[in-house]
Amino acid sequence: MTKKNQNATLIIAGPGAGKTHNMVATIISALPELSPVRYMAVITYTNAAANNIYQRLSKKISIPENLFIGTMHSFLNRFIVKPFAAFGSDFVGREKLFLQCGLDDVFAKVESLKEKEKRAKTFQEAAIIKKNIRNRLNKNGYITFDQTLSISKDCVSNKIIVKALSNRLQYLFVDEFQDSGNDVFTIIENIRKQQKTKIYCVGDPEQYIQSFDSAIKVFGNIPILKAAASSKYDVEINNKNFRCTENIVSFLNKFNGRQFKTEIFKQEAACRFGNTVAEVGEDVMFTLKWGHVRPIIEEFYTKCDLMGIAISGRCILAKKNDVVNRVAAVVNNHFMTPKKETGVSPIKAIQDTLLSTIRMNQTQFCDRYQTDVYTLRKYSIAIFKAIRSGRITNENTYGSFIKEELHLEMLEGLPVKIENLKFDFNHNSTSAVTLCNIHTIKGLESEAVLAISKTEEELLLWIETKAEIRELKRGNEKTDYPRLGYVAFSRAEKFLCIGCLEEVSPSTIVKLQSLNVKLLEL
Repeated sequence: MTKKNQNATLIIAGPGAGKTHNMVATIISALPELSPVRYMAVITYTNAAANNIYQRLSKKISIPENLFIGTMHSFLNRFIVKPFAAFGSDFVGREKLFLQCGLDDVFAKVESLKEKEKRAKTFQEAAIIKKNIRNRLNKNGYITFDQTLSISKDCVSNKIIVKALSNRLQYLFVDEFQDSGNDVFTIIENIRKQQKTKIYCVGDPEQYIQSFDSAIKVFGNIPILKAAASSKYDVEINNKNFRCTENIVSFLNKFNGRQFKTEIFKQEAACRFGNTVAEVGEDVMFTLKWGHVRPIIEEFYTKCDLMGIAISGRCILAKKNDVVNRVAAVVNNHFMTPKKETGVSPIKAIQDTLLSTIRMNQTQFCDRYQTDVYTLRKYSIAIFKAIRSGRITNENTYGSFIKEELHLEMLEGLPVKIENLKFDFNHNSTSAVTLCNIHTIKGLESEAVLAISKTEEELLLWIETKAEIRELKRGNEKTDYPRLGYVAFSRAEKFLCIGCLEEVSPSTIVKLQSLNVKLLEL
């Protein structure tokens, strides 16, 4: 009898559907079947989301050593790049060092060190230089952030490697599947075709905001929609929303309505916090204040005060970082971000950065200084503390610390992205508002949300309801604006307020009112 192929499972679930809760329950139910010599991998796209899954699981079970929970990037590095990169088409040194920057960052750094007349003048010249830089880096085991994906895709095209990988993986859970680009989808598909790994993918197409995948020309071709239309994926619909009130869910549904097989996706407000019926809640509101962020924030705060929502339950979001910076100034930099709340240790990232700074791998460091890995870790912890204390704030102060405190020679040529090494484990969140750009807030929530658009044009894209317009490709800058609005709006549990730094036209007010958005008048 011919064995029936095992389909992957795709769960379509919108914001507040309890995706993490359900995934944790599914993981726990599957663990008794996990072989002690194989792995279960649970992957998502942000450190905060990975940490959330880890914390929820750790409260219920003792996490076994063969259960991996981490970001897509860390999964690829651990399960593909480290064990198999040397077998790919590009040679990579045996000892891998992961740089917290991209190849373009290294290229820009190298070019800045040249005399102006010797810098690349054409795209072709730049491409040749980048290739040479990549080859030199790889030879020494350095892997830039963006190379992780390309190396992984190259590796799994090898039948022997993908077979070995599938033998290691018994279960693969992919959270926020809508953020998977074509290369990640290719990797998942190669694993699925081996028929040795049970695959569960969870996501929401309306929250796809990864517009940088230039290979995707049509929105209908994003991987999650291709998987939903494939006979190789069993599609399940979860239309519950346990996060938001009825009024917010009703507003969000104006941007939904996609058909999966025979079912139209629309969410239903579910009972929250032990209630027997869903909470109707406050109207979605738009503040008429404009020009500066301060009056917009003040009106939002006043409404939150009236609703009894504490500062720690408030969240302010924007697409543009310059708007985020303006808000930070108004709140006197007393805020927290999802990145600051992540529990992922930065020591390994700092260690790799340090080694790349002095152009050595771990073995060479120990040989050169007649020491051991504990000294290297001690230096990494010292850098970590200096970043946290504010002593290291940029590449220049980092260089001074390396030379003056650690007495090591810092070699030029590789950039140091200090922002990627900033973590804060003990941030006091009891009296600080959450503030970040919309990309960073994905997967998280807050009692009250203020979403501030920079321009009226941006606001109109956020509130566009026509699917054919929402799915247009407008170029890298504006491709994901409508879905960014949806992501921002769907973070709110009790109160959603929208603002705009530009004065909006009467027609935009009419558009907002047609969506049942009320004007905030205090």
